[in-house]
Amino acid sequence: MRRRFAAAAVVTVLAAAGCDGGAARPSPNPNPNSSPNPEPSSAAVGGPVPFSVRLGAGQRLIPLSPGPQGCPGVDTRVHLGDGRLVRFTAYATGCPLPDDPRRINGRHGVYRSTADIPADLRAGATSIQTPLGEATAFTQDYSEYTNSANHYTEPVAVITLARPADPAYQTLTVIAEKGTLPMGELATVLREQLLAP
Repeated sequence: MRRRFAAAAVVTVLAAAGCDGGAARPSPNPNPNSSPNPEPSSAAVGGPVPFSVRLGAGQRLIPLSPGPQGCPGVDTRVHLGDGRLVRFTAYATGCPLPDDPRRINGRHGVYRSTADIPADLRAGATSIQTPLGEATAFTQDYSEYTNSANHYTEPVAVITLARPADPAYQTLTVIAEKGTLPMGELATVLREQLLAP
């Protein structure tokens, strides 16, 4: 009788532990809301220049508040992972240009149209076709002065919108701030991750 009771106890313990006669079971996923190959999603940006961005695993879109009088009317960052960041801004054609044109300490340039690109930067520019329109791509110098001086080369693309939703906004500017990704990667983001509304 004791042997039958002991055998029954072993069967009960094995059943509670998930054993079913030695058949292997897959280990449970510690995070049931993720998968090894998550599907890309897209995030929409509204306002005067609507667009969407296709986001991969670990990527996120962070909308910022528009500036006064729509200068800028769109200000959004996309974190691509591994310290890589792109910023999307759109300035109305009536926005004033800064009194100090230097690109320093958080001022990365105001591009209301391709006419605002300095001639020396426009001379070496290339064109990139995007879902929103043709981009004029170039690199610019940017510096930050705090306790020390830091200098960067930033890839920039000024997209002339093929179908502006608001006639006051003719372009969308995309900057790889502080050069966190090279021009080739910025071009890939523009071609493959930027989506028309």
